Amino acid sequence: MPMTTDESGHALPGGRAPDWLTVLIEERDGHAVVRLDGELDLLTRPRLSAACDELLSRGVRRIVIDAAGLSFSDCAGLSALLGVQREAWRRGGSLVLTGVHGMPARLLAITGAAATLLPGETTGPAKAVGE
Repeated sequence: MPMTTDESGHALPGGRAPDWLTVLIEERDGHAVVRLDGELDLLTRPRLSAACDELLSRGVRRIVIDAAGLSFSDCAGLSALLGVQREAWRRGGSLVLTGVHGMPARLLAITGAAATLLPGETTGPAKAVGE
């Protein structure tokens, strides 16, 4: 069976990236909605990063990530989100998250990243988790 490796050097069977994350893109009037479904972690973050990098390179300046279907995110996934946001800012654009709930919302609240990634978040964790 062919083997490939992810960015951390872990072998992946079948020579393909894991299917734990689906990234769907809908473009509207100069901005894009990126819908995530599944898990955002060390193995799946390249899928999100590549999709957003491609949007930014084509001139899309506002990216809204709909995380309603995101069931899990670890620190590598959070790092990917912050990295894409930083690149969007560098290019004069923006990136925000919507629909965050459950464990990913808790990760944002605990790390303080909610203040950066969620629109209008300037108060404590209760608001950051969408309550």
